[in-house]
This record gives sequence, C-alpha cells and structure tokens, in this order.
Amino acid sequence: MTDEENKHLILADGALVKEVIIKEIRPCIVAEGMVRVLMQLDSPLDTVIPILMVTYPPGKVNYLKNKNILTLSLFDRLITIYPSGKVSMNKTIDEEDALETLTKIMNDINQAHLHQSHTDTSEQQDAQERLSNMGPLDLYHCLPQTGCGDCGEATCTAFAMKLLAGDTTLDRCTPLKEPEHSNKLRCLEKLLGKPLMATLGWNSG
Repeated sequence: MTDEENKHLILADGALVKEVIIKEIRPCIVAEGMVRVLMQLDSPLDTVIPILMVTYPPGKVNYLKNKNILTLSLFDRLITIYPSGKVSMNKTIDEEDALETLTKIMNDINQAHLHQSHTDTSEQQDAQERLSNMGPLDLYHCLPQTGCGDCGEATCTAFAMKLLAGDTTLDRCTPLKEPEHSNKLRCLEKLLGKPLMATLGWNSG
C-alpha cells in the first residue's frame, strides 16, 4: 500500500494536525497478540511538544529535553511523540484502536498549538524543569497535611502519589479550599504552574 492509501483524515478542522499516515504495523514485543503502530502526522510538532507535556499528569509523562521527545503512559499503552510528527504506539489491538486513541492525542496537540501563542519561552522552560524534577514528596509538602481523608485516601502521602499518577484530582483535597490553607495553595501554584494545576483537576473559580 502507498502512503496515500494509508492516509486518514481525522480532524478536518484541526488547528495543527488533521491527517495521519499509518506507516507500519508490527507485532508488539511486550504484549502478545497486540501490535505496535508507527504513524506520521501531517505537521511537525517541535514547538508544541513542550506545551503538550503539561496537558497530562506528571506521572504519565517522560520528556527527553535534549531530543524534544515526549513519551506518554496513557490508555494502557506507551505513546511516543517525536518533533517530526512521528508517533509510535505499543499495546494496540489493531489499526482502528490506534486511530481511536490517536484522535484523542491529536485533539490535545491542537489545543496545545492554540495555547502556544499565549505561552512564552521562559514559561515553557519552567514547566519542563518542574516536571523533570517533581516527585510525590514535592506535592505532599504543598498539601495541607491534615490527614482528613476527605479525598478518599488514607494519608496525604497516598493522595500525593495518586495525584502525580493522574489517578485522582486536586479538587478532592477539600482543605485546600479553606482560607487558612491559602499558603499551601500558593505553594502548589508555584510548584505546578496554573496549566498543570488545571490538568490535575483544580478549578480556580
């Protein structure tokens, strides 16, 4: 098959990416009976990747700054996004499953592209540094540490770990909404930045 035969129009109104070409489908070496899919989007992603990385919880993100390569642990698979617009995806059922999952990623890419004009270079660099060095203890130190259990976790440490992994949301910490813990909220805003706060489920309104 030619590239034209393997081309799919996914988002006709996409701000940056609209189409994808399925370049290769091979057996997945880490999951028997599943496949690894290599795809090519219709635009380079070099400028949007640093912004895209704060769209996801830090525990789901692995960013190689020197190569500007983003690997996401999402939808029970690894999705690697390259500056050229190449995307690889493992643990995939078939081509249809790959396209369904990629559609969600392409929507995020287009949103990041639209946000790009409002994000300066220093803000991107700050986000990169925060993500590359962040751990559960960093989040824990910025939480109220009341041990109230309102979030559904036994300890604030457990909540911080789940928050980092994207398995809970920041707004479940009800003490953060109280005026007496405004210093902790400022600590989180400084640690995470507002885009990542929103990603983790904080509604500033």
